[in-house]
Parts: sequence; structure tokens; C-alpha cells
Amino acid sequence: MKLIKERKRPTRRRWLSLATFLILFYLTFKPWIVHEMIEKIDWNLFYHKRVAIVQQVKSGQLNPNVSWNNWVCELPYEFPIISNGGNDIGISRNKETNSVTVTFWVYRNFFSAPSTTFVFTDDKEDIAAFDERVATKPKYNWKLKDGWYRLFGE
Repeated sequence: MKLIKERKRPTRRRWLSLATFLILFYLTFKPWIVHEMIEKIDWNLFYHKRVAIVQQVKSGQLNPNVSWNNWVCELPYEFPIISNGGNDIGISRNKETNSVTVTFWVYRNFFSAPSTTFVFTDDKEDIAAFDERVATKPKYNWKLKDGWYRLFGE
């Protein structure tokens, strides 16, 4: 029977295992930290591809194309998975001002659960509405870049 003093000192691998376990245990109770990290990675990784899709929407190459909705566009297979929930995007056009609003889902929920989206718009009315939404609930909604918003909810 070994005494406590006779046991070997903890190795570097054991300390690393313990640290990994403690971090994962902590993140189990704080899932929003992981969600925020995923959103930031998603935004930075796919930003340029989203800009290219917005340019195609503006030029008229991409239009709503599903039978069950008049604003959803299911992206063709040559596009990477850019929008979660079936790789669909939402396209709204203002024919009077020739402006567009393109919605990319980060977390797409159906029915009454809120969704998280990245939205591009050059429509003045939508910009005003999104700026008001950012001002009233800045914890859930914010402006990413000029014309780009991160929105949560309906």
C-alpha cells in the first residue's frame, strides 16, 4: 500500500486532461458562449461568399425558387453551405427603389421559436427598421458592417 507521499506527481497529460474536462464542464452550463463563438467563426469564415451571393441577388441571377414560399431561395449545390437550415436564403426586393434585403440563417428555427440571422440590406426602410431594432434590443441585435446586421427573433 502506497502512501500519499510515495505516489508519482501528476504528469502534464493529467493536468491537460483535467483542464479540458473543467472547461467542457463549465461550457455545459454556459452554452451561449459556444453559440457566440460559432457565430463569430461563421461570420468571418463565410463573409466573402455571402457578399458574392448578395451580388448575384442584386444582378438577378438568384431569385426566390421554392413553391411553398415567395421569398425563400434554395441555393444550388455549387454554393457551399452558407445558410443553416437547408442552405436557403431569404430575398426581399423593393421594386420602387430597386433595393434588396438578403437573409442568411445562422440558427434557423421553425414554428414559433426565434431564429438568428445575418441580414444584408440596402433598402432605406429596412435599414431604419433594423437600426431601431438594434437600438431597442442591443443585447440580441447589432450592426456588423455597413448594410449588414445580426438579428435575433422573428
